[in-house]
Amino acid sequence: MSDKDKESTTKAAILMLALGESEAAEVMKFLGPREVLKLGAAMAQMKAVQHEEVLTVLGEFRERVDLQSTVGLDSDEYIRQVLTKALGDDKAAVLLNRILGGKDASGIESLKWM
Repeated sequence: MSDKDKESTTKAAILMLALGESEAAEVMKFLGPREVLKLGAAMAQMKAVQHEEVLTVLGEFRERVDLQSTVGLDSDEYIRQVLTKALGDDKAAVLLNRILGGKDASGIESLKWM
């Protein structure tokens, strides 16, 4: 394992330990067997982690999330793209009309997408 991989695994272990049992378990559900083994081993090897190191890891995680997050960006366009991909043009248009301000659509028309 390269130094960068080891550092990333250590940071992931710190993050998982900081999350708490329930949240860490939810994250683990999305990992493959090798990833669980690698991360679990790193977590087991953790001894006393300095508070400053935990804060640094959490700060780096937040920065990465902020860079990848759509929150605060053009949410109307994001919603439009997601609904169109999920439902197709026609159904998305009906929902978008209701969501983005066109409250005059009839109840029957709004239910067509279901």
